Amino acid sequence: MAEMQGLMERLERVVGRLELLSAESHRPPGDCGEINGVNGGVAPSVEAFDKLMNSMVTEFLKKSRILAGDVETHEYQEDRNDLVIPQTELKQVAYIFNCNKSTLQMKGKINSIIIDNCKKFGLVFDNVVGIVEVINSKDIQMQVMGKVPTISINKTEGCHIYLSEDALDCAIVSAKSSEMNVLIPQDGDYREFPVPEQFKTAWDGSKLVTEPAEIMA
Repeated sequence: MAEMQGLMERLERVVGRLELLSAESHRPPGDCGEINGVNGGVAPSVEAFDKLMNSMVTEFLKKSRILAGDVETHEYQEDRNDLVIPQTELKQVAYIFNCNKSTLQMKGKINSIIIDNCKKFGLVFDNVVGIVEVINSKDIQMQVMGKVPTISINKTEGCHIYLSEDALDCAIVSAKSSEMNVLIPQDGDYREFPVPEQFKTAWDGSKLVTEPAEIMA
């Protein structure tokens, strides 16, 4: 609880500084001082808030949810291929952080799964009712045994998704990522389909239309 109180106090101080900076945002670039380690400039409050969301607020939310008992965490695992969560609950969220060269199997039905800052990590899960998110990771493999409505891939290099027959309607949402492949079950095996990384946008007379761009050989 002392750690949570410390996070609350830090958060309150930074929010106060953000409010002050926002009130002074009319000042010339370079004359806005510093907040949370970010120098003032063009839209400094936006830059500072973005950095805050990637650090202290994320830490606070994760810890508060852990205290509430609805987050299953696996952190800093290295060279582990025997990680298993034998039973999950619908209200739970799994947060997997900085796990490398490891594999995790999750059984049952869970609300959502977050994979953050992992490398060479494998995940096998049964059912997710919300979303599976992969963030800031590299060389991720996941296998869906049951159903999942959405898989989100963000700032990730290398992600291979094995879908089950029941998960073929899953939506894949990606941004700032590369080397993504979806593997579809066909005739007792899997057929690999690359997720587009390049897009072409054109004006059709009334709106912008974006579609995958074919790579010229």
